[in-house]
Amino acid sequence: MKGAVAAGDRLTAEAAAEVLRAGGNAFDAAVAAAFASPMCEPALTSAGGGGFLLAVSPDQPPVLYDFFVDVPPKRIDNPNFYPITVDFGDAKQVFHIGAGSVAVPGFVAGLLRVHSEKGRLPLKEVLSPALSYARRGVYLSPTQASFVKLLEPIFTATSYSRKVFAPGGKLIDERTLFKNSDYANFLELLIEEGQWAFYEGEIADAIERVSVEEGGLIRKEDLERYKVVERRPLSFQFKGREVLTNPPPSSGGILVAFTLSLLEKTDLSRWGFLEHLSSLIEAMATTEVFREKFVNGHLHDENLEDLLSREEVTSTYERLFNMRLNLWGNTTHVSVLDSEGNGVSMTTTNGEGSGVVVPGTGVMLNNMLGEEDLNPRGFFKWPPYVRLPSMMSPTAVVATSGVELLLGSAGSNRIRSAIVNVILNYIVFKFSVEESIELPRVHYEKGRVFIEPGYDESLLNVLKEHYRLVQFRERNMFFGGVQAVDFNYRGKGDPRRGGVFLRV
Repeated sequence: MKGAVAAGDRLTAEAAAEVLRAGGNAFDAAVAAAFASPMCEPALTSAGGGGFLLAVSPDQPPVLYDFFVDVPPKRIDNPNFYPITVDFGDAKQVFHIGAGSVAVPGFVAGLLRVHSEKGRLPLKEVLSPALSYARRGVYLSPTQASFVKLLEPIFTATSYSRKVFAPGGKLIDERTLFKNSDYANFLELLIEEGQWAFYEGEIADAIERVSVEEGGLIRKEDLERYKVVERRPLSFQFKGREVLTNPPPSSGGILVAFTLSLLEKTDLSRWGFLEHLSSLIEAMATTEVFREKFVNGHLHDENLEDLLSREEVTSTYERLFNMRLNLWGNTTHVSVLDSEGNGVSMTTTNGEGSGVVVPGTGVMLNNMLGEEDLNPRGFFKWPPYVRLPSMMSPTAVVATSGVELLLGSAGSNRIRSAIVNVILNYIVFKFSVEESIELPRVHYEKGRVFIEPGYDESLLNVLKEHYRLVQFRERNMFFGGVQAVDFNYRGKGDPRRGGVFLRV
């Protein structure tokens, strides 16, 4: 047994598996998957974006690598920044794209840092699967092709993006052999020169040129000053386990922790019964109130996570939660566990992509400045050079014997609810990791309850008495994409986003 991996696509998972078979550890495998995923999951991630990686190893303190994006100064009054609407079928969401939506990417710096500090194999060997995909080409899965189609206005926004994603005027799909020779050249340059090429060398020059030409905000000096941050994970107790997740200045982890803290002493009865759903929904609703008062606008405050242990805060919201009870994404995730007990939970994203591809690299830049969820006080309101907050929450559940469950999710503002749903299914209701991911999910936001099919009709009628219910006709990518691996080397890739699990 070499290990196990759950990823958002079969080819992404196979890149990790190939590196595990070659003698790499979980960190090598995660880096391999990350650089392969822009070829296999081009609508969900990119080397022009950012992310987080939670590293857990025996006899070593856990560490959270924060390589999410930085906010550049707003250098021009009217940046190229415009809205598009993405139609999920049963719900719609507006995003903003264009060069003015691009934040300073951290993907390359973060993953190369992880490889240099914790990897075992040479970088050339770790990036070999991604390089092969880019040179020889891959066929997208029908699921990934549908995501590309969903974002067609972004993938065809500029001449550079059309060259990569719509060669010959036709958008890539599952019948197209998708090659990206520029991305292969980009990977070879990273192997030769490391992150210097991206943050100080010729790629940095190319990013500045395209940003100036297209009305963007990023300049070379922003790339030069970018730093990966190694953080102590947010740690809290839930049902006798230690849960590790993403700390502030990202918001997802502290909100997951707060929701689960409300549910810690609650009798949830059996899965799918009123006590389960009403408690979960009201915990999410209470968390939204907590977020508005204590989290939004305070994410860069020191020791924000101490709020979770302040009795006067927690007791107030526990009372609100009990009163309420009485009234009654684009991202990808990889989880890897190796035979030595090393665990990785890694979430990366490009947002939806800005439509801006860096010439000569095949890399689309992110649109993080255009995601409403990440800019709750309005666009262009963050001060320069702060680390943009994120809902991404790579998470590990740890028992006394070691890692019990590694998980994380895609899904924008639904990330935290997806993780909470799965943790409850696995720990409280004792479902297998496979069942925990497959079961229908519920999400609360702004007075509305979004719900997948699979719950009893009489229960839905009760929910309708309290909330506006948005019922989905089938499982949907709207509810995230949780990839998880447990201590038995069992796992599941979320079928909502074409996820795949492999045991090596």
